[in-house]
Amino acid sequence: MKARTLHIDYIDKNSAREFRLPISVFKKPKNSHEYSVLEKLLDELIDTVRDKENHPLAEVMQIIGENLEQYDNEHYPSIGSTITDIKLVKFLMKTYHLKQIDLADIFGGQANVSRFLNGERSLSKSQILGLKNKFNISADFFVK
Repeated sequence: MKARTLHIDYIDKNSAREFRLPISVFKKPKNSHEYSVLEKLLDELIDTVRDKENHPLAEVMQIIGENLEQYDNEHYPSIGSTITDIKLVKFLMKTYHLKQIDLADIFGGQANVSRFLNGERSLSKSQILGLKNKFNISADFFVK
């Protein structure tokens, strides 16, 4: 006996667009090909559903969108997420042509700057505030 794939069939009354959705559209993509197929389907669903929250395919659209978002989050880290505090401070020092002694007042001495840059110490709240003020940047860069 041949196995059959389950489908959801739907015909949109307004556009007469026919949808034959295999049950597999509800699973999370495992690779870029599956992602691409679901992304194309999502675009078609968006064109049909638009902003109609009560549309019969709205939940399908939401599930596919959430699964694609989860795939993105797992496979493509957000911008800047790989930047450590140390890398950021070294970048700022290089950009502003600073030496460790130039940050000594923030860190309570050049030795503390060195310990931080070598990964031996983490930033304190007062050091984050000092860096924020010195470089006119958000403290959010240092808070994870």
